Amino acid sequence: MKNIFISVMKRINKAGVLMLLALLAVLYACDSDEIGDNYYTFTGETVGGYISSNPEQFSEFKRILDTTKVMGLLNAYGVYTCFLPTNEALEAFYTTRGKSSLRDFSLDSMKVIAYNHIIKDFEVTTDQFREGLLTNLSMNGRNIEITFRPTSQGLEYLVNKTARVVNPDVDLHNGVVHTIDGVLSPTDNTIVEAIGKEDKFSLFYEGLVETGLFELLLPIKDESYVLPVDLISQYDGVTNGIGSIMRVPRERKYGFTALIPSDVTFGEYGIENMEDLKAYAKTIYDEKYPEDSGIDDITDRQNSLNRFIAYHLLDRKIPAEFFVEAYDNTGSVSGTSHSVKSYDMFEYIETMAPLTLMEVRTLRASNEYNVFNMIDEGTAVRLVADNIDNDALNGVYHEIDGILAYSTDVERMLTSKRMRMDAASFFPELRNNDMRVGKKYTGNNPEYPSERFYFPHGYIERVETSDNTNFGYFNADDRFLDYQGDEVFLSGLYDFSIITPPIPAGTYEIRFGYQPTGNRGAAQLYWNGEPSGIPLDLRLNANHAKIGYEQPGLNPADLQGFENDKMMRNRGYMKAPASFKVINNAWYGGANARMSPQALRRILGIYTFAEDAHHTFSVRAARAGEFMFDYLEFVPIEVIEFEGID
Repeated sequence: MKNIFISVMKRINKAGVLMLLALLAVLYACDSDEIGDNYYTFTGETVGGYISSNPEQFSEFKRILDTTKVMGLLNAYGVYTCFLPTNEALEAFYTTRGKSSLRDFSLDSMKVIAYNHIIKDFEVTTDQFREGLLTNLSMNGRNIEITFRPTSQGLEYLVNKTARVVNPDVDLHNGVVHTIDGVLSPTDNTIVEAIGKEDKFSLFYEGLVETGLFELLLPIKDESYVLPVDLISQYDGVTNGIGSIMRVPRERKYGFTALIPSDVTFGEYGIENMEDLKAYAKTIYDEKYPEDSGIDDITDRQNSLNRFIAYHLLDRKIPAEFFVEAYDNTGSVSGTSHSVKSYDMFEYIETMAPLTLMEVRTLRASNEYNVFNMIDEGTAVRLVADNIDNDALNGVYHEIDGILAYSTDVERMLTSKRMRMDAASFFPELRNNDMRVGKKYTGNNPEYPSERFYFPHGYIERVETSDNTNFGYFNADDRFLDYQGDEVFLSGLYDFSIITPPIPAGTYEIRFGYQPTGNRGAAQLYWNGEPSGIPLDLRLNANHAKIGYEQPGLNPADLQGFENDKMMRNRGYMKAPASFKVINNAWYGGANARMSPQALRRILGIYTFAEDAHHTFSVRAARAGEFMFDYLEFVPIEVIEFEGID
C-alpha cells in the first residue's frame, strides 16, 4: 500500500491533491485493515456523522461501521450513498439468521453487511431511482434493486423488494442517506440456483440441467487474474489531460443473462413437457441446420434442444436497462443523449448458442425499448415488465413473453439490413465489470466527464495486442462525437487484433466508423489477415482534399449531399450517420454526425462469408499515435442502394 502511495505521489502535482485523496479512499477500501486511516475529513456533517448523531435509530449500524473501520470512509472526502437500516431492521435481521446479536457475526460478515448498504463515488437520490437495478453497484459489487409501489400516501420505494425507504434524501456534506426498514442482503445464489428456485420456470430449468448448459453459467470471478499494481499506481484515480478519471480494473468478473419463457408461455406453444420441448426445438433447428438433424445427444452443442436453450442465454450480465436503453440515453444530464431519436437504435448480442446473434431494438413508433428479434410489426419477443432484473450472484434473469429462436426467419431478418455494432458491444468484460456506457456524476459528485479504463494484456479475451499497445476504453462522454458516446482507444506503436461477434453467411460491405483528430496516427487495417486498402490516416478530417466531404445544405446543386456521398464512396469513405450527434460542442459541432467533417466511415471492402462465423479485424500502426475504434457496420450488398442516411 505504501509503495502505491509513493508511486502516485511522484505523478501528481498540487492541483491533483483532491484526486489523490479519492485514490487513497479506493486503495484503502480494498484493504479492510486500513479502512478509516489517513483520510481527509470534514467539519460539516458527513454521512458518518449523521449516523453517529442519531444513536436511537442507527446505533447498531454504527457498531458495524466502527468494528469494520468503514466509518472512517463515511467521514472522509468523497461521495457516498447509504441505504441506512434502522436498529429494529438489524435486530430482526439477526433473528432471521439465527443470531442473538451483532457479536455472533464474524468480522468478514459484518464487512459484507456494511458494503451491501453503501454506494461509493455516487450520490443517488430518489429522483434518479428507476424500477429495476440501479446502474451504480454497492461497495460489495452487487446491484441494488428499486421497486415503485403506489400507496394512499403516494409513491413508496422498496429496495431489494423488501426494505422500505422510510426517510429518503437526507442531504449531507459528502453524500446522501436513505433510511430503510430492512437489511439489504442480496442472494448468494448463482444464476442457475436462482432459476431453479422459480417454479414458474421449471421446464426451462429442466432443459438447462439436462443439456448440461448449466455448467457454463457457474463461473463467478476469474481467480487467476493478477492485480496490475504498476498500472494502478500509474493511472488509477488520476485525471487525464481531458479531465476524465482513469480506472484500472481490480477484478475480472463473469456474468450471465437468461431470457426465460414461463411454463405458461411454453403451454401457449403446445409445450407441456420435455418431450414437447425437444420436438419443438427440432422444428426450428433441423430446418436451420439440416446437417445436424441426426444428433440426438442433447448435451451436444449442435443438438437442436441444446441450441434452443443456449439461444436464451448470454455471456454477459444485462439488466433490462442495458439491452439498449442505456446506450440510447448516454448524456450526463437526464434527457440528453448522443442518439438522434427520430431513428431507431439496434443492438446485436452474441448468444451462447454457437455462432448466433440476437437483435434488440427500440421501436420509436410505440416508444418501446427491448424489442427482441422483430421479424415484422406483429412478431417480436418482449420482456414481461413485472418480472425483470431478477438478480443473482453472477447474473440476472428476465421473464419473456414468447420463445426466442435462431430460426431461418431470424437469420433472414439479420441478413436483410445493415448491422451497426458499437465497438464496446464486442466485449462481455465491459458489461460484466460495470464499465460500458458509464455512470452519471451529479450533485456533489466529482464532475468527471467520463472514465477511461486501462486494461492489462489479456484482460479482454477477444483482443490480442502487442507489448507496445496500450488498450483502453472511454465510456460515454458528452464531448465525444461518437456512436453511443463511447470509444475503444489505443495508443503507442499499436498492433492488435479483435475477434468480431459471429456474422451470418452472406455478402457484405464492411465499414469502420471512427472520429479523426490531429492526435491520431496512421494505420493499416486488415480483415481476416488481408490488408483493406491503403493505410488510413486518422488525422485527416473529412473535408481534407483526399476525402472530399461537403456539408449537406451548403452546395445549392447538391443540397442533400447525395452526389457528394457518391464521390466520397468512390474514394473509399462515407459521411458518418445522421443517427447520432455530439451533446457538448466544446470540441465538435453539427446537428448530427453526418453534418460534421469530424466523423467518418472507411469502407474496408466487400466480403463474402460462406458460413456463419467469427472474423478478425486487425490494425497495425504505420505511424505512432492514437487510434480509436467506434463501430463496425455489416451491410448486405443488396441493401446498399436503399440505405438511408441514418
